[in-house]
Formats: sequence, structure tokens, C-alpha cells
Amino acid sequence: MQCPYCKEEVIEGAIKCKHCGSNLILTPQTTDPAAADFGSIFSWALNAWKNNLNDLVVVSLVFLLVCWIPVINIAFIAGYTRSLTKVARGQGKAQVSDIFGAWDCFANLLVYMLIYLITSFILNFIPIVGALASLALGFMIIPGIYAIIDNKMGAIDAFKWGLETIQADLTNWLLAYIVGGVIFFAGFLLLFIGAIITVPLGQLIMIRQYERCRPA
Repeated sequence: MQCPYCKEEVIEGAIKCKHCGSNLILTPQTTDPAAADFGSIFSWALNAWKNNLNDLVVVSLVFLLVCWIPVINIAFIAGYTRSLTKVARGQGKAQVSDIFGAWDCFANLLVYMLIYLITSFILNFIPIVGALASLALGFMIIPGIYAIIDNKMGAIDAFKWGLETIQADLTNWLLAYIVGGVIFFAGFLLLFIGAIITVPLGQLIMIRQYERCRPA
């Protein structure tokens, strides 16, 4: 049989994939916190990253060159995320053209980010507590971003769903956020060349966590 995550062949009836470490009893959409440990999430992401590294580096290079353009970079972020999601689902290779093809969710994602930025700006006027609340809000909006990009969900519905999935699987979301972020920024510490290598790995970790919890 074929592993639904890394698409490698495994023995029929296997409990865990020998290639990516994913638990084959689970479905990608499970929301049970005990359903998968972060180790299997990381192993899956690392395997997908290694198997597609050449394509991911090229797409990430182009993405990092255009993601600094104000406002429209929201669409480029969506396109890049969809490109890596396509890889994660075994639906094809990451392609540069993917970056420029996600305008259908641009409006919803723009509204979502504006709500976050305005709320965060207001919170920062509150000494100490406001800054902490702003950091927490930055974490809580992450799942909703993926829901909007993947399902074109409305901003309010995406935020509600994001809160629900974080409550259902807080540990894995938090670990994916922290580890993915560390890997992401480690690449920038290694200058631009490092970023085009580490950014897709950090993103694949987050996508894998989203895949486990994504709305039906």
C-alpha cells in the first residue's frame, strides 16, 4: 500500500510509515491531540522537504524576491503556501507559477490580516499585558491563514475555526509554530542562501499540522 503522506510504498497493514514516520492509522484531518506526536509531524515534513528540495529551493528563491512588495505580497504568500500544500498532498511538484495564482483568496486574506494588524496595534497601547496579548494573537491567527488559503474561508469563520483547532490540539500547533519559526529565522541568520533552504522546511511543518486538522 502507499503512505498517504509521503507517497512511498509500505507493507500492507503497517501501523507507521518507515519512510516519514507518519502514523498510518490516522487520517490527515484528525483533531485528537493524542492522535500524533510532533516527532512524526517533523519527520514527515523533513522527508517531504528532502524529496522535493530542488524544486522547493527554486520556488522559495522567487518567493523571497517578490514577497517584499507591499499588499500584493499577501497573494504571493498564499500562492507559495498552496504550492507547498500541493507537494504535501502528492498533487505535483512546486512550481514558480504557483506563487502568482492565488488571487481568489486575496480579499479574504487581506481582511483577515488587516483585522489582526489593527487589533495588534491597539493592544500594544496597553503596557506589558497588551504586548503579550499581541504575541498570543499572532499565534492564534496562524491556522486561519491556512484555512483561508486552502478553503477560501471568510475572515471571521477562519478565526473561529483557528481557535477551535488550537484548543483541540494546542501542543502540536504550538510546537509547529515554534520549531517552524526557529527554522525559518535560522535561514535568515545564514543570509539569503540559507533562507531559500530553510523557509520551505518551516512551512512544510506548519502545513503538515494543518493537514492533520484541516476543516472537512
